[in-house]
Amino acid sequence: MNSIKIIRPVPSFTRRLLAICYRHYTVYNRNFFTNSFGVMLEPVMFLAAMGLGLAASIGTVDGTSYLVFLAPAQIVIGAAFSAAFETSYSTYFRLEMDHNYDSMIATPIGVLDVFWGELFYVGLRSTFFSTLVLTVFWFCGLILSPWALVTPLVSFFTSISIGTLGLFANRLVKSINQFNYFITGVISPLSLFSGTLFPLEKLPKAAAFAAHWLPLYPSVHLCRMLTTGHFQPDLWVTVAYVILVPWPLGYFAVRCMVPKLIK
Repeated sequence: MNSIKIIRPVPSFTRRLLAICYRHYTVYNRNFFTNSFGVMLEPVMFLAAMGLGLAASIGTVDGTSYLVFLAPAQIVIGAAFSAAFETSYSTYFRLEMDHNYDSMIATPIGVLDVFWGELFYVGLRSTFFSTLVLTVFWFCGLILSPWALVTPLVSFFTSISIGTLGLFANRLVKSINQFNYFITGVISPLSLFSGTLFPLEKLPKAAAFAAHWLPLYPSVHLCRMLTTGHFQPDLWVTVAYVILVPWPLGYFAVRCMVPKLIK
């Protein structure tokens, strides 16, 4: 009797991404409170330490209290640092030490799926934690508009953009210690000079113009409009930047990681 070979269809792209996200979620959830401690507390502690001290000296910025000015930026910064660490150190560890990706591509999951899954995972995780931080700020009276409910979506797109930078760094580094250059030389300046602590108008004109096009500034600017309800004329340009930029960045970042996995 001839044996019958059953050929199962390849799962859809969405199911493959969700499988990767679920795998990372399962591993992360084993030490959920340990892993989440810094992600949750750092924005709140920074706001308390910097905001309460500086707020008394600065007073108001653009007609709002300094704490209200600072709060949306901390939501975005938390998402950015979380994405940067995940797609730099964690991705390197899975790639070079645990060889998790070798096991993944032995399944119907492809090489490109692996790294798109990374980006979607950091986006979904940042959405969750941004919602929690937003809730804390809301109870503290720092959120002035119901439009703030949209800010977790901004964190989703922002995390994908910043996550692509982590993948680019992964393509370049030769050892895990070299990510110190990436965090200190790229992510930290982004978090300081993207309108997070002071308006960009306080910078020299050339520096302010350059900062407007950094990956983090449009997200900070958009979150600030959403949390205060003061929408600026460049609203739709900012929305388009936040939503559209992650995808070409993601395309090139994922493509550049393929030779790293297939050696």
